[in-house]
Amino acid sequence: MLRNAIYAGRIAHRGVSYAGQHPGIVPQDLWDQVQALLTENRQGGSRTAGASEPCLLSGFLFDDRGNAMSPSHARKANGRRYRYYVSQAVLQGRQEGAGAIRRISAEAIESLTERMLCKSLSKAKQTEWALLSIEQKRERIKRLIERITIRAENVEIGLTGPGRDLLVDTAPSGSIHIATVMRAGAGGRQIVPRDGASTRVDRSLVKAIAWARNLRHRLEHDGKSLDELAREDGCSRPYVSSMIRLAYLAPGITQSILHGTQPAQLTLADLMERDIPANWSQQRIAFGFR
Repeated sequence: MLRNAIYAGRIAHRGVSYAGQHPGIVPQDLWDQVQALLTENRQGGSRTAGASEPCLLSGFLFDDRGNAMSPSHARKANGRRYRYYVSQAVLQGRQEGAGAIRRISAEAIESLTERMLCKSLSKAKQTEWALLSIEQKRERIKRLIERITIRAENVEIGLTGPGRDLLVDTAPSGSIHIATVMRAGAGGRQIVPRDGASTRVDRSLVKAIAWARNLRHRLEHDGKSLDELAREDGCSRPYVSSMIRLAYLAPGITQSILHGTQPAQLTLADLMERDIPANWSQQRIAFGFR
């Protein structure tokens, strides 16, 4: 397993030979764009400690009775904070005036909306979108989306003039209807497309893979040791050893993560806890790719 190989020091100061592995298969220009965007976000998008980020779809969401759906959150017994959008009818104590969907997972509806928008973009632009800050995404959404209505069996996304121009092939009527179903999930019931496709664009996972690729380059091409990498990046050697494994994912898996089309269960936390097979075909099976 890759984790054991790294901890045994087999990759120190030299390349690793895994079946069919070639770091250049993932286009270098794509990675250059990722690195540039990450640098820009670090320099220009930093937030003060404790500052709250705006919710991506605040002001855009409505239930099917016309009530605005406002951001809310709850902290569960496990300590994790879950975000929701809740009908104003519920928040104001007017239960009878609420629509069919009174509360919805914020992550689910935000991801669904982002995926719909990204379908109209090139692969490079999809990667760029995944790395934008919340504020940057909101500015782009304002230009494209007028209103999102949540119903029991579908989500209707009403488009602005520029949005209709951009998505004319997808939405000739000026709005997009996405057939959905409700499924149980972490944080309560979640809305997902009826076709079951993943709706997750995992920005933290994209950033982790970019860092892992940088670590690998410094290890193999700059002759750095794992201890030196840990000191330079201000973290522990075991953490560097664990993180760098992400640079050895199969190119097809890496591309899926960059474009937000990976299986929904493939998260950074999941990858950090599991062994990564050296064989690419075994990776695809282990991580739920078909």
